[in-house]
Amino acid sequence: MLSSSAIAAIVIAVSAAVAFAGGFAVESWRSGKEILRLNSNNAILVKANDECATDIKTVQQAMTAMTALSAERERQAVDAMEQAKPQVEKHTARIIKIKALPEVAIDQQCEAIKQEQLDYIRERRKQ
Repeated sequence: MLSSSAIAAIVIAVSAAVAFAGGFAVESWRSGKEILRLNSNNAILVKANDECATDIKTVQQAMTAMTALSAERERQAVDAMEQAKPQVEKHTARIIKIKALPEVAIDQQCEAIKQEQLDYIRERRKQ
């Protein structure tokens, strides 16, 4: 018959085999659960990444449209400046003329102001 040490060795060997098998089963169960969790997280991240890519394209399209609009407005501003050039030159000449006028004596200032106002009104009516 088997000796007690042989039985003990068999019991220990069987216990070790069961423990290892149980450990592998638990590890496999944990790994499966972790894989499911990671797949779920991956699906969420893929969706967020797709939405981000869509948002980036939308922003790029908006920036392209804004850049084109800005260029058009700049062109319109340049055209407006060119159209205003004759008036600017006219007003500049008037300013230079006014600054070049001699000082008016105190007793003649009211008459000078009246004359300037009349000249201004006549100039405005010509336009």
